[in-house]
Amino acid sequence: LKIPYIGNTPDIMAITAHKARAKAIVAAAGVKVPRGEILRSGDIPTIKPPAVVKPASSDNSLGVTLVKDATEYKAALKIAFEYAEEVIVEEYIELGREVRCGIIVKDGELVGLPLEEYLVDPYEKPIRNYADKLQQGDDGNLYLTAKDNIKAWIVNTHDPITQKVQEVAKKCHQALGCRHYSLFDFRIDPNGEPWFLEAGLYCSFAPKSVISSMAKAAGISLNELLIIAINETLG
Repeated sequence: LKIPYIGNTPDIMAITAHKARAKAIVAAAGVKVPRGEILRSGDIPTIKPPAVVKPASSDNSLGVTLVKDATEYKAALKIAFEYAEEVIVEEYIELGREVRCGIIVKDGELVGLPLEEYLVDPYEKPIRNYADKLQQGDDGNLYLTAKDNIKAWIVNTHDPITQKVQEVAKKCHQALGCRHYSLFDFRIDPNGEPWFLEAGLYCSFAPKSVISSMAKAAGISLNELLIIAINETLG
């Protein structure tokens, strides 16, 4: 139909929806990614624990398990295969921190937005799970639990990690062929190095959506954010 629209093209959305493919592409661009392998039903993991087991194509941490001992692989794989035909097993990156970085395109240039950081703890909560992101209320509707200012918050822009993560996120944006905007999750190791976890290119542009919240922290109103995106779309 040749109707202009905001956001990434279907082929890019499909690539980034498969975590292993997205990892391979950004790794080829020089971005650090956890060492991992793709398994199908019946395959045996070769990654020594601790390791993270997750479906190759699911959202909101569905089916994700931290395996601390090889005896836990069987149960973890069973859970992961409930959500996808392919499962990723990858090395666990020690904490650190966990952050999300948003990139927007303005006047043809990539602009890094303030980071959003998530509540993790090396002992009590080494990885985030589904309950950290979504919960079902008494009314049956799903609610974003990551928006309660306890489980997630905007990182001070003067934090030294901000610029480093933004530069890596820009590499990911370019390597994957994103347009208009992009979102990436990173694990920050104890040495302050960002490791790519996944891309999240879905965005509603609602006032409380991640991109909108990050833009607001950068002094960009929702109206201005939409105008920027529309201008980039129309060229």
